[in-house]
Amino acid sequence: MNVTYEDVRKSEEIRTYIKQADESLKAIGYTEHSFAHCTKVAKVAGDLLEKLGYDAHEVELARIAGFMHDMGNAINRHRHAEYGALLAEQILSRT
Repeated sequence: MNVTYEDVRKSEEIRTYIKQADESLKAIGYTEHSFAHCTKVAKVAGDLLEKLGYDAHEVELARIAGFMHDMGNAINRHRHAEYGALLAEQILSRT
């Protein structure tokens, strides 16, 4: 079974990491990085690939990556991309 953007968007585990990441960033003075931000990034990423002629699967992957892109901030702002990639790999491999 393929993981979809809707699966990722509704995942309580992913939503928990995003919520914690937003709270951690607020604590150190960053602007909003919660669901509105993740949803906008997912939409823009998917729309951009769609306009560039990528297939539906690539567009879906861009939306998934866009939604999950800041999860690593739940662990640490420094190198959050790497932490997020590790979290995403663990979560998505189980799905």
